[in-house]
Amino acid sequence: MSVQFVGDVHTAQEILFKIKQWDNAVAKMDIQTLTDLCQKDVSVFDVSSQLEGALAYKALWEQYSPYFAEDVCVYRQDVKIYAENDLAFVHCYSKVDRSEQNSLNLPWCRTTLCFKKTQGKWKMVHQHISMPRAMI
Repeated sequence: MSVQFVGDVHTAQEILFKIKQWDNAVAKMDIQTLTDLCQKDVSVFDVSSQLEGALAYKALWEQYSPYFAEDVCVYRQDVKIYAENDLAFVHCYSKVDRSEQNSLNLPWCRTTLCFKKTQGKWKMVHQHISMPRAMI
């Protein structure tokens, strides 16, 4: 996974650590950790839905969990992290798939994650995932 940092490098490394925590939680289907990494008022624009709040985000992962029951990995490409003192955002291509890449034949998605530092802790405040589509 190639990663480019823009802005404060130390802060960007903290965000990269948060992304790795998120990816590991997905791999383990640790829905509580996924929820804990979010602000209570997180907003999510997902491929299939739009929701507000950590409880709704948790319910979304509970809905997805039967499809990713075991041997799951998060793959990322072209990761770029923009980071300052208390606000950061990430954009990349990502997908969740079996550890044998493409075994579910899932497409790469465009991903944007926004993080805010509150009371010394980084939390995700916004996630936007969309499917690339050719415009004619």
